[in-house]
Amino acid sequence: MREEEVVALVARRLPPDLAAHPPVVRLYPDEVVVVLQVDPADEGEPEEPLALIARRREETRPSRMRIARELERVIGLPVAWGMRSGAAEALFTTRTTPVMTRLGRAEREVLDTLVAAGVADTRSGALAYAVRAFAAEHAEWLAEVRQAIAEVERVRARLRHRSRKGPPPTNGESE
Repeated sequence: MREEEVVALVARRLPPDLAAHPPVVRLYPDEVVVVLQVDPADEGEPEEPLALIARRREETRPSRMRIARELERVIGLPVAWGMRSGAAEALFTTRTTPVMTRLGRAEREVLDTLVAAGVADTRSGALAYAVRAFAAEHAEWLAEVRQAIAEVERVRARLRHRSRKGPPPTNGESE
Protein backbone atom coordinates (compact mmCIF):
# COMPACT_ATOMS: atom_id res chain seq x y z
CA MET A 1 0.00 0.00 0.00
CA ARG A 2 1.31 3.45 -0.91
CA GLU A 3 1.74 6.32 1.53
CA GLU A 4 -1.03 8.37 -0.11
CA GLU A 5 -3.48 5.47 0.31
CA VAL A 6 -2.63 5.14 4.01
CA VAL A 7 -3.04 8.92 4.48
CA ALA A 8 -6.49 8.70 2.87
CA LEU A 9 -7.45 5.70 5.04
CA VAL A 10 -6.41 7.49 8.22
CA ALA A 11 -7.98 10.83 7.23
CA ARG A 12 -11.36 9.18 6.55
CA ARG A 13 -11.39 7.62 10.01
CA LEU A 14 -10.20 10.58 12.09
CA PRO A 15 -12.71 12.34 14.32
CA PRO A 16 -13.42 15.94 13.19
CA ASP A 17 -11.31 17.51 15.95
CA LEU A 18 -8.21 15.69 14.62
CA ALA A 19 -9.02 16.03 10.93
CA ALA A 20 -8.26 19.77 10.63
CA HIS A 21 -4.85 18.91 9.14
CA PRO A 22 -3.95 15.87 7.02
CA PRO A 23 -1.96 13.29 8.98
CA VAL A 24 1.70 12.72 8.17
CA VAL A 25 2.26 9.03 7.46
CA ARG A 26 5.66 7.38 7.48
CA LEU A 27 5.76 3.86 6.07
CA TYR A 28 8.52 1.56 7.27
CA PRO A 29 9.00 -2.15 6.54
CA ASP A 30 8.03 -3.06 10.11
CA GLU A 31 5.49 -0.37 11.11
CA VAL A 32 3.43 2.63 10.06
CA VAL A 33 3.87 5.87 12.01
CA VAL A 34 0.98 8.35 11.89
CA VAL A 35 1.69 11.88 13.15
CA LEU A 36 -1.28 14.16 13.81
CA GLN A 37 -1.10 17.95 13.91
CA VAL A 38 -2.79 19.32 17.04
CA ASP A 39 -3.59 22.98 17.51
CA PRO A 40 -4.13 24.82 20.78
CA ALA A 41 -7.65 25.84 21.67
CA ASP A 42 -8.42 29.48 20.91
CA GLU A 43 -9.78 30.25 24.35
CA GLY A 44 -7.78 30.86 27.49
CA GLU A 45 -4.08 30.97 28.06
CA PRO A 46 -1.73 29.40 25.49
CA GLU A 47 -0.69 25.86 26.31
CA GLU A 48 2.90 24.66 26.00
CA PRO A 49 3.20 22.41 22.91
CA LEU A 50 4.36 19.31 24.82
CA ALA A 51 1.63 19.77 27.43
CA LEU A 52 -0.92 20.13 24.63
CA ILE A 53 0.38 16.94 22.99
CA ALA A 54 0.19 15.04 26.29
CA ARG A 55 -3.40 16.21 26.90
CA ARG A 56 -4.55 15.46 23.34
CA ARG A 57 -2.84 12.05 23.47
CA GLU A 58 -5.00 11.04 26.44
CA GLU A 59 -8.18 12.57 25.00
CA THR A 60 -7.79 10.77 21.66
CA ARG A 61 -6.52 7.40 22.90
CA PRO A 62 -9.77 5.43 22.33
CA SER A 63 -10.27 6.69 18.76
CA ARG A 64 -6.59 6.24 17.87
CA MET A 65 -6.63 2.66 19.20
CA ARG A 66 -9.77 1.87 17.19
CA ILE A 67 -8.26 3.34 14.01
CA ALA A 68 -4.95 1.54 14.62
CA ARG A 69 -6.65 -1.86 14.99
CA GLU A 70 -8.55 -1.29 11.74
CA LEU A 71 -5.44 -0.11 9.86
CA GLU A 72 -3.39 -3.03 11.15
CA ARG A 73 -5.96 -5.43 9.69
CA VAL A 74 -5.92 -3.62 6.32
CA ILE A 75 -2.19 -2.89 6.06
CA GLY A 76 -0.78 -5.86 7.95
CA LEU A 77 1.67 -3.73 9.95
CA PRO A 78 1.58 -2.31 13.47
CA VAL A 79 0.53 1.34 13.70
CA ALA A 80 2.35 3.82 15.92
CA TRP A 81 1.16 7.33 16.68
CA GLY A 82 2.66 10.72 17.27
CA MET A 83 1.52 14.32 17.50
CA ARG A 84 3.02 17.63 16.45
CA SER A 85 2.26 21.08 17.83
CA GLY A 86 4.33 23.87 16.39
CA ALA A 87 7.95 22.68 16.35
CA ALA A 88 7.36 20.07 19.08
CA GLU A 89 6.75 16.47 18.09
CA ALA A 90 6.26 13.43 20.29
CA LEU A 91 5.99 9.84 19.12
CA PHE A 92 4.30 7.20 21.23
CA THR A 93 3.89 3.44 20.91
CA THR A 94 6.72 3.14 18.37
CA ARG A 95 8.65 -0.08 18.12
CA THR A 96 12.19 -0.51 19.32
CA THR A 97 14.26 -2.91 17.30
CA PRO A 98 17.55 -4.49 18.29
CA VAL A 99 20.36 -3.52 15.96
CA MET A 100 23.52 -5.58 15.83
CA THR A 101 26.62 -3.48 15.34
CA ARG A 102 30.33 -3.83 15.87
CA LEU A 103 31.97 -0.97 17.70
CA GLY A 104 35.63 -0.40 18.32
CA ARG A 105 37.12 0.41 21.72
CA ALA A 106 36.91 4.20 21.17
CA GLU A 107 33.19 4.06 20.33
CA ARG A 108 32.44 1.77 23.28
CA GLU A 109 34.30 4.17 25.58
CA VAL A 110 32.07 7.02 24.41
CA LEU A 111 28.97 4.95 25.19
CA ASP A 112 30.38 3.89 28.55
CA THR A 113 31.16 7.54 29.39
CA LEU A 114 27.55 8.52 28.61
CA VAL A 115 26.33 5.71 30.87
CA ALA A 116 28.76 6.69 33.66
CA ALA A 117 27.62 10.32 33.38
CA GLY A 118 23.99 9.29 33.79
CA VAL A 119 22.96 10.39 30.30
CA ALA A 120 21.71 6.85 29.65
CA ASP A 121 21.20 3.67 31.65
CA THR A 122 22.74 1.30 29.10
CA ARG A 123 25.02 1.29 26.08
CA SER A 124 21.91 0.86 23.98
CA GLY A 125 20.37 3.99 25.50
CA ALA A 126 23.65 5.86 25.06
CA LEU A 127 23.79 4.90 21.39
CA ALA A 128 20.18 6.04 20.90
CA TYR A 129 21.09 9.34 22.60
CA ALA A 130 24.10 9.79 20.28
CA VAL A 131 21.95 9.11 17.22
CA ARG A 132 19.32 11.63 18.38
CA ALA A 133 22.05 14.20 19.07
CA PHE A 134 23.48 13.68 15.57
CA ALA A 135 20.00 13.97 14.04
CA ALA A 136 19.32 17.22 15.91
CA GLU A 137 22.70 18.71 14.99
CA HIS A 138 22.46 17.72 11.32
CA ALA A 139 18.70 17.90 10.70
CA GLU A 140 19.04 20.08 7.60
CA TRP A 141 21.66 17.80 6.05
CA LEU A 142 19.59 14.68 6.84
CA ALA A 143 16.52 16.27 5.22
CA GLU A 144 18.58 16.99 2.10
CA VAL A 145 19.88 13.42 1.97
CA ARG A 146 16.36 12.02 2.46
CA GLN A 147 15.11 14.22 -0.36
CA ALA A 148 17.91 12.97 -2.64
CA ILE A 149 17.12 9.35 -1.75
CA ALA A 150 13.42 9.94 -2.50
CA GLU A 151 14.38 11.36 -5.90
CA VAL A 152 16.53 8.30 -6.66
CA GLU A 153 13.58 6.07 -5.69
CA ARG A 154 11.29 8.09 -7.98
CA VAL A 155 13.72 7.67 -10.89
CA ARG A 156 14.13 3.95 -10.18
CA ALA A 157 10.35 3.52 -10.24
CA ARG A 158 10.34 4.77 -13.85
CA LEU A 159 12.69 1.99 -14.94
CA ARG A 160 10.83 -0.38 -17.20
CA HIS A 161 11.96 -3.96 -17.31
CA ARG A 162 11.55 -5.60 -20.69
CA SER A 163 11.99 -9.23 -21.58
CA ARG A 164 14.84 -9.71 -24.03
CA LYS A 165 15.62 -12.49 -26.38
CA GLY A 166 19.32 -13.12 -26.19
CA PRO A 167 21.99 -10.85 -24.73
CA PRO A 168 21.58 -7.07 -24.69
CA PRO A 169 23.15 -5.12 -27.57
CA THR A 170 26.74 -3.91 -27.15
CA ASN A 171 28.95 -1.31 -28.86
CA GLY A 172 26.13 0.79 -30.28
CA GLU A 173 24.25 -2.16 -31.85
CA SER A 174 20.50 -1.75 -31.92
CA GLU A 175 17.96 -4.37 -31.10
